[in-house]
Amino acid sequence: MPVHIYGVTDTSVEIPEDRKGRSKRPLRHVDGGDLRVIVSDVEADSRVLRDDLLAHAHTLEAMAELGTVLPMQFGVEMPDDETVRLEVIESRGDEIRPLLERFRGLIQLTVSVDLNEQEALKETLRRDPDLVALRDHAQRAAPQDRHPAEVRLGEAIAASLERMRAEIGDGVADRIAPTARAVSFGEVRGALQAAEVFLLVERDRQSELDAEVTTLREDLAPLASVRYVGPQPPYAFLDAASSEELAWA
Repeated sequence: MPVHIYGVTDTSVEIPEDRKGRSKRPLRHVDGGDLRVIVSDVEADSRVLRDDLLAHAHTLEAMAELGTVLPMQFGVEMPDDETVRLEVIESRGDEIRPLLERFRGLIQLTVSVDLNEQEALKETLRRDPDLVALRDHAQRAAPQDRHPAEVRLGEAIAASLERMRAEIGDGVADRIAPTARAVSFGEVRGALQAAEVFLLVERDRQSELDAEVTTLREDLAPLASVRYVGPQPPYAFLDAASSEELAWA
């Protein structure tokens, strides 16, 4: 039966007995020397469901809580355990071991900040009297003039939100970056996301970042909401550290 590969760790990391993978199949491992590949059985040509993607991510996060794990991209499958042993451990072991050592004792924590639309709009009007004037003008405009006035108002609000988003994003990075060994920034998505920051943090310093994020969440409310995820494998830091021949996530 084919096997789905989640990631690679070392033999000191044990899989929790109650942990399930794709399609609720039990997780297990394929070992070779000091390396351990986390896998589960999967039906050949099985249809990929959203739950499968979530199971893959949740498995990697659960393993990251226990030790260093290098995550594989979703969808990496091999026909059997022996192929996993040959293709991953024996063929790539010399590349994997230095990566495991490089990230040993480190975890990724992700902080995302999104503006709350209604609160952000209120704040832009509070900060900028010119916007209030544009809004009032658009509301009073004659029918034939209303559309151009609303366009100008929309453009001015969008520019104000963009400035606010950049200001908050820069402030978030300045506050949380000092805790990290390394920092990577995701591309902000949509009109309201202010920041997505990936931090590579020493495992025993997570509590420091926890406390900073709690304060950050309080300080930004209700203008923005903060999403905090981790521990995670070092997703955002593998490309710079690894061979392109391995399908790391």
